[in-house]
Amino acid sequence: MGMNMDQYIAEFTAKSVDGKKLMELDSRRLKELGVSSHRDRSTIKRKLRDMKKAQEKLEKQQAKKEKEAARSGGRPGKPESAC
Repeated sequence: MGMNMDQYIAEFTAKSVDGKKLMELDSRRLKELGVSSHRDRSTIKRKLRDMKKAQEKLEKQQAKKEKEAARSGGRPGKPESAC
């Protein structure tokens, strides 16, 4: 995991917690999966929140690029100045 939480790998694997399921976990579910430490649950939730924000930012950037490409519609862009 990269957060010194290797002790949870076996239980997460046994319960088939993949990336998609991981992103949906809340405190209750983490506790059910054996994450008994409040500190560890908080750390995992914070990292998941950070990952969600990064994913949303990436998706917004991609949507912006697609929108700009659609606007240009294959028209040649303005030539860039060599100066």
